[in-house]
Amino acid sequence: MLKARGLLGDRTSARELATLAFSPWWHRQQLGEAGLMGLVERYGAETIVADLGEDRPEDRAFAVWMKYRAGEDVTPYLADPDRGVAYVVHELATDPDQLRAYLDEAPTVEASVWAVLALHRITEDPEETRRLDEHLDHPRVEVPGLDEELRRAIVHEYAPGCERASDPRWRLEALCTEQPARPDATEQAARAAAVLAAAGLAPKPPVSCGEHERQGDGTYYVIECDGEDVLVSTLGRFVMSHDHDHVARLPLEEAGFRWIDRETADTEVTGLDVYYFGSRGSRDVDTLLFYWQD
Repeated sequence: MLKARGLLGDRTSARELATLAFSPWWHRQQLGEAGLMGLVERYGAETIVADLGEDRPEDRAFAVWMKYRAGEDVTPYLADPDRGVAYVVHELATDPDQLRAYLDEAPTVEASVWAVLALHRITEDPEETRRLDEHLDHPRVEVPGLDEELRRAIVHEYAPGCERASDPRWRLEALCTEQPARPDATEQAARAAAVLAAAGLAPKPPVSCGEHERQGDGTYYVIECDGEDVLVSTLGRFVMSHDHDHVARLPLEEAGFRWIDRETADTEVTGLDVYYFGSRGSRDVDTLLFYWQD
C-alpha cells in the first residue's frame, strides 16, 4: 500500500517510505525505494528531501542517496552519527582519492574507519588497508574478558558480514588480522567424543547442531554425555555445557580443549551486531561460539 501511494504521488507517504527503505530487510528496502522513486519522478528529489528533513537517520540516508544519484561527493557524510547511515555512505563512495584525502580531515575515528572500509571496497588492496589501519593506530573495540584467542575466532566468523549498525572497527580488524586456523569440525567432535569415552562417560556420537535441532545450521556439534549436552565449537578448540560444572570439563581440558566457563560465556561482544532469531544486536560469547539458527 505504501509503495502504491508513492507511485501515485502521495507525498504524505514519504516518511513511512523512507523508514521502509532504511530497513535491514531487503524486501522492505525494495518497496520503500520504489515508492520514494515514484515521488522523486513526480516532484523532484529536492522537494522530497525537503519534505523529509534531516532529523531521522532514514531521512539523512535518503538525502545521501539523492546526492549520490546527482553525482555529488558523499564522502563527508561518513561522519554521520548514525552507523546505519554511515554504512550506506561507505557503500556509495566511489572516489579513492577523495577517500584518501578525507582521512586527514575526518572529525572522528569512526569516520576515518568508514573511509578506510570504503577505500578497501573499491581497491581491494589489503596492503594499503593495513597501512591505513596502522596509521590510525589499530582502532579496536575493547571488550573486557575477551582474550585474543576468543576475539580472533569471533572476529573472523562474524565481522565480515556483521549488521550495518555494527561498530566499523570490527570490520577493519577482520581485514587487518590473520584468520586463525580452523580445526576439521567433524574430526574435532569425534576426538572430543573419544576423550569422553576414554574417561568412562559413555558419550553418544556427536551430531551437528542442525541435526540435533532437526533444522538449520550453526557453529557447533552436540555430544550427549552424562545426561547433559556437551557443545564442541567449529570455530576453535572451545567446548562447554550449560551445566558449567559438568564432569566432561576435566578430561576435555586435559586433552587440550578450552572449556568456556559461565563468566566467559556471558561476556557480551559489544558493538558487533549479529542477526539472531529476528533481532540484530550484540551477542554474548556463548551465542557466538555456539551459534544455531533455524
